[in-house]
Amino acid sequence: MAHFEAEAARQGLPEVILSSSPSSTRRPRLVATGFATTLERAFSGSSYYLSQAGMAERVLDGCFTLQSTKRSDPLLNAAGAMWKLGRVLRGRKPGGFKFAPSFHAHIWRKHAKLLAGTAVINNIQMYGPEFWKRQRELDIRPYFYIDGTLSEYFTNYADFDVVAAIDKQTMRNAIAVEREDYARVEHVFAMSRRSADDLINTYGLPSEKISIVSPGANIADAEINGYVAPPRAERRDFIVGFVGLYARRKGLDRLAAAVAILRSRGLPVILRVVGECPGEIRAMDGVEALGVIRKDADTARFLASISDIDLGCQLSKAEMVGVAMLEFLRLGIPILATDVGGIPEVMAGGGGIMVQPEVSPEELAGIIGGLVRDRDSYLALRKAARMRRDWASWSRAAREMDVVLSRGDTAAHRSDVRRAGTRAGSSM
Repeated sequence: MAHFEAEAARQGLPEVILSSSPSSTRRPRLVATGFATTLERAFSGSSYYLSQAGMAERVLDGCFTLQSTKRSDPLLNAAGAMWKLGRVLRGRKPGGFKFAPSFHAHIWRKHAKLLAGTAVINNIQMYGPEFWKRQRELDIRPYFYIDGTLSEYFTNYADFDVVAAIDKQTMRNAIAVEREDYARVEHVFAMSRRSADDLINTYGLPSEKISIVSPGANIADAEINGYVAPPRAERRDFIVGFVGLYARRKGLDRLAAAVAILRSRGLPVILRVVGECPGEIRAMDGVEALGVIRKDADTARFLASISDIDLGCQLSKAEMVGVAMLEFLRLGIPILATDVGGIPEVMAGGGGIMVQPEVSPEELAGIIGGLVRDRDSYLALRKAARMRRDWASWSRAAREMDVVLSRGDTAAHRSDVRRAGTRAGSSM
């Protein structure tokens, strides 16, 4: 680790955070996200919070990104602009440069040498050919920890977010690289059973090379441990909560319609929105729109905004896992979510209600209204959610990953010993 730290400090990765007390008995384990606005916000913050928890548990040693707005890369920016311009001139969709081989070739060509002797746990679904040219000589042990495959992402998000701006050929090319990368890495950690199945069925990966590790809440353990929510006012409004930046994909419209139904029936239900809230929903009776609250910049305000929510809701039409659900559970708040992505694994331990992705506002109103009217049923659900608080942490996820990573360390050590013995025998 000392060698890696010295090199990183001298030449510099775009952003890197390293443990102050790395392990001296194994190779450094570093969480990677290929591109970022900032390291704290990349991959919805998951890379950052996983690494922080893993360092505290002493099973991970840091995290880094290979592109960041904190340290601009003019050549990469120019390459991206030219790539997009060329596609527009050819009448093709301009999105997807970060899935292009030229993007990954640039970042690995520039930074791979700084990672010599480490284990890299990549949260992005691609390494690319340039990485493999140097992986063996640099003795980098590669892993993946993904929220879903690109096949899932391109299919499920086709009508949402940035995927709509990526053409089919770019998608096919990216999946071809991804398939080769999965075959070559040491192990793939998937966040859901659905993604594990897709790795097997679409990518041909053997099941023994896959482990399912549900993610944790993107809130630092230090902020949660000992957290005491502000006292709640005496009013008995039932607060349903929504956290997210993509209101349409995450079903805020259906949730707002359900709340409107319940209020029309005289039930004291309030909808609190943290994140994106369209104007027509913001203007509805019973809606509290608090705007976007960045957890990395204002954790105390974020926790205060959700800690008194009675039911956390995520009614996504498409989702890989849904970090908001973990954040609610981390505070002991029961959840209502659609059966998409990794939600079944989150729900498996209790503390939530799962509904079908096509659930209607009327059906949602019936479920929420039932909890409002039947206090005992609600309290039982909340008790189950509170028992899941520790499970919903990144510390738990890091420990689960450590079991597999340590097994790989042992197997690699045995292989090194065998090779050393073979070399010694051949020289006699």
